[in-house]
Amino acid sequence: MIGRFSNLGVYQELLTTRKFYVTLSGGLAALAGYLWQGQGWTPELVSILLVLASVGVNGFPIIIGAVKGLLKRQVNVDELVSLAIVACLVQGEYLTAAVVAFIMTLGALVEEVTSDCARRSIHRLAAVTPQEATLVQGEKEVRVAVDKLRPGDQLLVKPGERIPVDARIIQGKTMVDESAITGESVPGMKQEGDQVMAGTLNHNGVVVIEALKVGRDTMLGRIIRLVERAEAHKPRATRFIDRYAGWFTPLILTIAGLTWFFSGEISRAVAVLIAGCPCALIMAAPTATVAAVGRLASSGVLVKAGVYLEELAASDVILFDKTGTLTRGEPRVSQVALGKKYSRDDILGLAACVEKDCTHPLARAVVKAAHYAGVRVQKAREVLSEIGLGIRAVLLDNRLVEVGSPYMNGGTAALPPLFQEKISLIRDSGATPLVVYLDKDAVGLISVRDELRPGIRGVISDLERLGMGRTGILSGDHEKAVATIARDSGIKSFWWELKPDRKLGIIEDFQNKGHKVTFVGDGINDAPALAKADIGIAMGEKGTDVALETADIALVRDDLSTLPVIVSMGRRMVRLIKINVFLGVGFNFLAVWGSAAGFLSPIQAAVFHNIGSVIVVLSSASLAFARFKRSSHGTG
Repeated sequence: MIGRFSNLGVYQELLTTRKFYVTLSGGLAALAGYLWQGQGWTPELVSILLVLASVGVNGFPIIIGAVKGLLKRQVNVDELVSLAIVACLVQGEYLTAAVVAFIMTLGALVEEVTSDCARRSIHRLAAVTPQEATLVQGEKEVRVAVDKLRPGDQLLVKPGERIPVDARIIQGKTMVDESAITGESVPGMKQEGDQVMAGTLNHNGVVVIEALKVGRDTMLGRIIRLVERAEAHKPRATRFIDRYAGWFTPLILTIAGLTWFFSGEISRAVAVLIAGCPCALIMAAPTATVAAVGRLASSGVLVKAGVYLEELAASDVILFDKTGTLTRGEPRVSQVALGKKYSRDDILGLAACVEKDCTHPLARAVVKAAHYAGVRVQKAREVLSEIGLGIRAVLLDNRLVEVGSPYMNGGTAALPPLFQEKISLIRDSGATPLVVYLDKDAVGLISVRDELRPGIRGVISDLERLGMGRTGILSGDHEKAVATIARDSGIKSFWWELKPDRKLGIIEDFQNKGHKVTFVGDGINDAPALAKADIGIAMGEKGTDVALETADIALVRDDLSTLPVIVSMGRRMVRLIKINVFLGVGFNFLAVWGSAAGFLSPIQAAVFHNIGSVIVVLSSASLAFARFKRSSHGTG
């Protein structure tokens, strides 16, 4: 009852809940009993019955909560208030018992509603999900419930309507406001082929979209689910609070007993029991955690649990993947070198048939080049990705096609002299060479170039100013391409031609030296590094599902300028938890001391207790409204 706020899973509006009116009716019964007694009306039994009814309404649930906690062998601060209520009843202080029960229960409701400020973003996000959509069935347009939609459905979205699912535009163009999901207030142009997210607002165009993900699988569904999940994960600070609560109840019982023994006044002992209820301390960490996670969710940052913000706040090393993370992830084919008997279209066609279902940015560049060249792409089978090397598949005529690094089949030395020379030139230009093999023979070479995201240098500078003492790039690309990106971004350390196991080794080396490592990546080959690092941050817009599931934090808009914001929020959350713990302990100490010394009556102790709890909750709720000056170096 009183101590339930270590779990903030229930959303309530104070003036619209049955519990509030039940509590209020109990308070009015106590007031009526007091007035009846004060006016000297008869029979006196009416006054006693009214007050006892009030105790039954507001005090009995607290006692039941305490008993349930004891039966489950769980520390439950309800037993302190329960003992106080029972002691008042035994003394014949019925009115005191009724008033204490009313104040504690009403205070608990106020705390619950106040703490909901910490997770309002969940309900704001849920509110932007449309309940119906216009399904296109041939020539017909039918309004259907959103939960009936399936991937592949074609939907019509008109100006002013919210997009109901994650989808791809297949007809039309429009401006889309993504502020509800990403925090970006400026609408962006979307046209055929572009992807749009559920919950975003279609501004001015009529578009037909094809559903890709629906319901809980959409980005909006993930956001809501992750924020809800964050409530179930206790931050590190909560471990201290749990230990504190474990011995706190016996301590308060001892102090109450000693107070009664030395003062001879049971009312002082009752006040100590009420004042000792550590609700403010119990709420110190979870309210701050949910507020921080919810605030970041409304800015397009998904955090799986508050503990990851704590880890990020302590991180001093941040390492980046290169392609698709520091770069735009939109590479283009700049050159194709040909082997004997093969044309440019032949090489692009062979590469595209293997790469067409691959999510890596380099693969998408090859498929796009083949599409623009009008090359027919054959179907392939037995497609297998060799992490850190490339991808291979078998064509319908049983030929083996491989696309990737020269190291797939013996290294650069095993390539024809012409290709060796071309690879050297491509690398010198900062581009990435992809070798196309047919039945293990190199038949073509594709040069792919990607650009650094704008504003990265400023973001790195901001991170270093926040205490990230070491920044670095871990890449499977060749040395010159990585060195170019490192130089242009201001990153001082870089490693190249890394397979996933080497990335893990570098991260582990930092960890063994006592560093907290954050890794930022996007692809399937980044999943091991995301899992190994103390904090894994994935690019959410173009990142793969594997990376998103493995990472602790995801950036919905792939905007690295939010990284300094996340670090700042993590540190602010940790700082606020410490302040809350100090406030919680301070209020408990003052209230217990004041009660034991006779300065606070049981009713005054109840009021003082609830004031402390509400102050802690309001302190946490400030995170939900925190304003951060996002880096001017946008990278989306």
